[in-house]
Amino acid sequence: MSDIKQAGGIPVAAVLASVAGEEHSDHDDREAARRIRRIISAGAFGTIVEYFDFSVYAFLATVIANVFFASDNPTAALLYTLGVFGASFVLRPLGGILIGHLSDRYGRRPALTLSVAGMAFASTAIGLLPSYATVGIAAPVLLFLLRCVQGLSAGGELGSAASYVAEVAPDGQRGRLTSTMNLGTMIGTMLGSASVAVLHVSMSHDALLAWGWRIPFLVSLPLGLITLVLRWRMEESQQFERLEQTGSVARAPALEALRSNPRGVLTVCGLSLASFMSYYLTFTYMSTYFQRQNVMSGTAAAWSTTATLILAMFVIPFWGRMSDRVGRRPLLIAVCAADLVLAYPAFLVMSHSVAAAVLAQIVLGQLEALYMSVILSTYCEQFPARVRASGFNLGYNLASILAGGTAPYLATWLIAATGDAKAPAWMLLVAAAISLGTALTLRETARRPLPMV
Repeated sequence: MSDIKQAGGIPVAAVLASVAGEEHSDHDDREAARRIRRIISAGAFGTIVEYFDFSVYAFLATVIANVFFASDNPTAALLYTLGVFGASFVLRPLGGILIGHLSDRYGRRPALTLSVAGMAFASTAIGLLPSYATVGIAAPVLLFLLRCVQGLSAGGELGSAASYVAEVAPDGQRGRLTSTMNLGTMIGTMLGSASVAVLHVSMSHDALLAWGWRIPFLVSLPLGLITLVLRWRMEESQQFERLEQTGSVARAPALEALRSNPRGVLTVCGLSLASFMSYYLTFTYMSTYFQRQNVMSGTAAAWSTTATLILAMFVIPFWGRMSDRVGRRPLLIAVCAADLVLAYPAFLVMSHSVAAAVLAQIVLGQLEALYMSVILSTYCEQFPARVRASGFNLGYNLASILAGGTAPYLATWLIAATGDAKAPAWMLLVAAAISLGTALTLRETARRPLPMV
């Protein structure tokens, strides 16, 4: 009889080795899961802070119009304010190129750190600006310059954050995990809306004009510092590290993305049009719209937007998971078609009652949540790792100029020019039609490995 003890014909040493291997595998799985959670938490928290900072301006548009612009015509002052809001989007493609270059050339971590630092600085500085009554024309000029810094920072945030998360997510969970980045944009926007609602409730209009509007901007400083610490501690993307090890890092990633994958850039741009138009009409402009159309008070409008954002947030993880099961393409086609059917009726019923207006906003918010659940994973899957952030940023920020920052301004102008309160619906219909055409040409990418080079 062998001196090696056996169990069921299998050497004990082999059994122990197998058990040790299973334990080691379980330990590795737990470590990988913890690593993914850390990455998602840092990425999502930063996105929350970025979009809180960026969206507060829109929710305070009617207040900022009074503080920074001298005009006897309230509509003109509001248009100036929304013009500054839109102008910041013109800088987003440049920010996308610069921060995308940093992300694809030197790593995701330094790019994400720079984007949040720029946003926190600009937001804090806006909170410290003197009013038009104090320094005259210098006030709106400084406001414009700081909004441009915000635009540069926002232009590089989402592409780098989504690329980072997509590169660590398992192929079968990429839709669900990358959707958390847009969940962060929703939470940030919701916090911006809620903070403005609290200001309206807790202080008089005179106090809000005098100093209360500064509070949300100044909160950006501690939030930004926390995010900087979290992001600086992030590990670098393993896909990017492999690019560095093999010498495959692109020297000019934005140019390479345009040269090697123009279809991907155009696909991102085309799909983003409806999402941007829907997002900025539904979540940022609607509060101003309700007040201007005498549908409800500023306080009620802020709470309506906050409720719409909260309900939208709840469904984002569900649709992200669904995109991993049924694919990105069918969901994108369905939501574009739904916007074509529902956009005009939603604006039509808003004038009937406060309840109808709130319900219509919630319906539009649910459609936008579906967009936001699917698009980030779809965009990342269009590009190889060496140009992923740059290609994403180029298409995404081009659409932001066409349908993002211009949406509130164009909606306000159209209503004033036509006298038709339903004019914004036509903007959303045009954008949805273009995005639907793009979705119909989309190649399905769900559950497939991300392209490397």
